[in-house]
Amino acid sequence: MSDKKIGDTPQPPIKEDLPTVFVDNLMISTRSDGLNYLRFSTALPEGLKEEARMMIPMENLKRMIDILCQQCDHFPTKPKAKAENLKK
Repeated sequence: MSDKKIGDTPQPPIKEDLPTVFVDNLMISTRSDGLNYLRFSTALPEGLKEEARMMIPMENLKRMIDILCQQCDHFPTKPKAKAENLKK
């Protein structure tokens, strides 16, 4: 957690009637207009059950991914270009 106090960052109002769902899968499709289509789902014995869909601009998605990586202390490296992999 950062050194900032929660009061330092504006917090959105909480919607008490909004359900909390468990998800264990994320699929992202990038569109040509700079938006990303996110689908969250849960794996059940019967198969995947979609829980939520969202449209997120690329810059917002990058910021969200940065926050998730910091929270998990996981910083993946960028894969090598396909052309480099084919040369080997």
